[in-house]
Amino acid sequence: MLTITEPERQLPVIAEVDVVVCGGGPGGFSAAIASARRGAKTLLIERYGFLGGLATAGLVVPILAHTAHESETPIVEGILRELTERMHAIGGAPAWEQTLPQWGIRFDAEALKIVLDEMVQEAGVQVMLHTTITDVIRNNHHIQAVIIETKSGRQAVTGKVFIDATGDADVAYRSGAPITHGRDFDGRGEAMGSFFHLAGFEPLDEERAQELRQQIEHEMEDGRFHFYNAGFLSTNSHHTDHTAANMTRFGGDADLAADLTQAEFSVRRDVWDLVRYLRASVKGFEDCYVQQTSPQVGPRESRQIVGPYALTGDDVHDGAKHEDAIARGSWWIDIHCPLGHAYPVHLCTVECPKGADCDYWSSHHESMRSRNELYPPSGDWYDIPYRSLLSVSVPNLLAAGRCISATHEGMAGSRVMGTCIAIGQAAGTAAALAVQKGCHPTEIDVQVLRQMLREDGQLV
Repeated sequence: MLTITEPERQLPVIAEVDVVVCGGGPGGFSAAIASARRGAKTLLIERYGFLGGLATAGLVVPILAHTAHESETPIVEGILRELTERMHAIGGAPAWEQTLPQWGIRFDAEALKIVLDEMVQEAGVQVMLHTTITDVIRNNHHIQAVIIETKSGRQAVTGKVFIDATGDADVAYRSGAPITHGRDFDGRGEAMGSFFHLAGFEPLDEERAQELRQQIEHEMEDGRFHFYNAGFLSTNSHHTDHTAANMTRFGGDADLAADLTQAEFSVRRDVWDLVRYLRASVKGFEDCYVQQTSPQVGPRESRQIVGPYALTGDDVHDGAKHEDAIARGSWWIDIHCPLGHAYPVHLCTVECPKGADCDYWSSHHESMRSRNELYPPSGDWYDIPYRSLLSVSVPNLLAAGRCISATHEGMAGSRVMGTCIAIGQAAGTAAALAVQKGCHPTEIDVQVLRQMLREDGQLV
């Protein structure tokens, strides 16, 4: 391979802070707010011009796993409840109590953007938008700085504790910390996908909507469309003057720009194939249009850090409890076929029509379970242990969001946004505690951390 030698140069250190949070998604914005509120000088780095991660850049909605499985009992409050109530105040989400009977918190992505702007500024977080993390500088086993690129050029930021909330464990990976990737037997992660909003048609009654869903299912069976479900009329979001559909699927590696590029092309093409069909073939949809597609395709799985403990599928199914619990989850082992097979089922290898004919079928694959073994016990939840936020090799690194230490099955449950926000609040609080005590996150008293989280309204 042809290579080019990059000349050595001195980089300006533009910030020296206590806690550096890398990534402004559900695991990142909550970490930054929690850290700053607990007195740590906190910097939040985000590549887009807004916060929210896949909640805004991916149009992913609703926020899942805020209640126990098949229950109205809340299991995540704290920062999640606060931002829900603040979105409700500006017409962007239901009131908190109204969300408890629902399977998720529906919201308006634009309302979430402005609420997060306000919350990070009120907490005193230093925010750098339009900023890309390009490398990590280590001093022995510790991270000393992250290298960033902005319109101002290449710069550095130093800190005492670093939180990897990139979703893809970019900081851990670039620091040389051990990581895992996808399922054990072939390293493939779950398929990517994108939400899109459809408008320009009259409201439908349930009977007509069901007829149209069945019509699209038949077209899928005939190979016309490559969606994994026929839910093009799903609303999902808080406002109902448009659909917010989660149908697309692309099997690829979310760590590779080439695969991300092809995923973007593929899902947009699939959406427009649907729109053209609806305009030509379905009465009342002659003037339907794509109101928006998500600014980026949504990865579900890529890298995970390696911590002292990896959350497993058995933890999810058994509703496992841990002495060092710092968050709760209730979403199920929801694996989207890593090969991107376009069948109308969430489950990889459990109900896939290809079954044993699939080239990647394996008798050792952890997710070969019956459907009933994919869920936590009714009315229950599973704990996220603090050990899953730590790195086995970098003592001043924490993970927040979907890149925590977990198996392919474990992260299939913990990757959803309600759980990620709870994990992020815990990571930020732990980072601030470590700074306060003058130690590494690996050395803090977890029971003190748990008490701090309770004081801040979280359920642990």
